[in-house]
Amino acid sequence: SYLEDSLNPPLADTVFRFELSEIILPAPATDSAATGPVYDMPPLLTVQHHHAKQKVEPLERTAQGYDWLTILLLVCVAILAWIRFYNTRRLRQLFRAVYARHHVNQLVRDGNLSSERITFGLGLILVTGAGTLILKLSGGNLNEMLGLKSSFFTFMVIAAALSLLWMLKLRVIKGLGSLFRTRQAADEYLLTNVLFNIAAGLIAFPIIIAWHFSQLQGLLYLILAIFLIAAAMRMLRNISIGLSVQSFSVVYLFLYLCTLEI
Repeated sequence: SYLEDSLNPPLADTVFRFELSEIILPAPATDSAATGPVYDMPPLLTVQHHHAKQKVEPLERTAQGYDWLTILLLVCVAILAWIRFYNTRRLRQLFRAVYARHHVNQLVRDGNLSSERITFGLGLILVTGAGTLILKLSGGNLNEMLGLKSSFFTFMVIAAALSLLWMLKLRVIKGLGSLFRTRQAADEYLLTNVLFNIAAGLIAFPIIIAWHFSQLQGLLYLILAIFLIAAAMRMLRNISIGLSVQSFSVVYLFLYLCTLEI
């Protein structure tokens, strides 16, 4: 348009336009609304599912931080490395005593295991592993039962309860040994319980760490199997200790019980 003047008139409009104003279709011979298409017809075999409407509401997310547990497990790994480096011979004697009863005498001759530093470190590993297992299996239910918001305080309560129960059990065993004048058998019984619990804790500790970070169900079954096998072996060893203490035949005890029942 800026080139238009008296010598250059505007160009002619050469744009082709196609305009459709109306489309006339022939009238249908039959009423299509009555018949309807095939895909609109219901199937021959209809299965109706009635689902009750449920109101979906958001759940409150309770985030739990386990950084403190990771630090505690690393401390236990460091304690285990220290025991492995400085008390290798004592650790081997411990596992040999678990394997066979006659190795217990060698373990006792080399020192009192209950008053050694290695026992405190191994007991800490046992309590930490068992406390971690109980805390993770509870899934936060213990927090609600105890009224605690932090999982750290819940773990401390579990560890304190396990320690107190263990100390109470040891005191009861020593008290019964003094009461019935069987201190030697009570000491061996006490040492047997300490050995099997520590051995089970040591074997299960790396598996507990792997289960804590992986949450594999198979590892949980393996941990429970380790503790159950250790409990069964400890019971058999305690029975053999009790039978060896008797100054009379087991047949006489059996006859006495039969007579008492009759």
